[in-house]
Amino acid sequence: MTSPSPAAPPPTAVAPSFLRGLAFVLCSALCFGLLDASGKWLSRDHHVLQVVWARYFFAVLVLVPWMGRTGVAAAFRSARPGLQIVRAGILAATSIMFFFAIRFIQLAEAQAISFVAPLVVTALAALVLREHVGPRRWAAVFVGFVGVLVIIRPGAGVMHWAAGIVLLQAVLGAGYHLLTRFLAAHDPARVTFMFTGMVGAVLFSVLAPFVWSAPTPLHWAMMVTMGVFGTVGHWCLIQAYRYAEASSLAPFLYASLPWVTLLGWIVFGDLPDRWTVVGAAIVIASGIYVFYRERHLRRIGRI
Repeated sequence: MTSPSPAAPPPTAVAPSFLRGLAFVLCSALCFGLLDASGKWLSRDHHVLQVVWARYFFAVLVLVPWMGRTGVAAAFRSARPGLQIVRAGILAATSIMFFFAIRFIQLAEAQAISFVAPLVVTALAALVLREHVGPRRWAAVFVGFVGVLVIIRPGAGVMHWAAGIVLLQAVLGAGYHLLTRFLAAHDPARVTFMFTGMVGAVLFSVLAPFVWSAPTPLHWAMMVTMGVFGTVGHWCLIQAYRYAEASSLAPFLYASLPWVTLLGWIVFGDLPDRWTVVGAAIVIASGIYVFYRERHLRRIGRI
């Protein structure tokens, strides 16, 4: 005789697994916000190459002992090592662009513009990978770009050239996301994770000495914490997807914006204007719609 199945929770109850996933995704957003704020703070005194070097180098120092000797060896067994290096190189380039741009514009503004990346992924999936993208998702992509225009307001005399760099890095970052999607079918997450950190650490360890300036003890501490924030943030995001579906967590992936807004206000005295808030809301709403629309199409077998 089999034991009876446990009673299903009432419809209004929130599953404990979702709450764990939500806690992890909010923690990852906080870590990434702290990472960006630390990078902006350090870039006032050090070249952006040195700042990005710290982000990667100390992330690897945290990651390698965490994985253990056996785990590190296994993490370099990739079915597509060339594409792993290309993907990591794209992320390194976008990291330079983002950290350079936030020297000149607010964290919240840069973060809001960068949220256009998932919309660019949808557009490139149609144009490059020949995936079917219907009129509803194309409309959402168009509306999302309108949101970016609301933020940067070209022609209104308020657009900063650094906002264009953030937009460019978001477009370039879409290629990174497409490669991540492709490589997920060939390599485990730990392999992609290790290639991402190691390629960046090696690349910037070669470049950083040419622009090096001696950090103070406080600067060293901030550089170390950047690596910790980056590693813990990615780990929390991976853990979040262990406990909850990506579709249920989609709206909370944008939680980094409130964090960076708060950090920008506390650390730098910056608050976004109303147009940045309106534009960010448009971009976020478009991104969430595209995410849920793709989920619906997968459910009915049209993706």
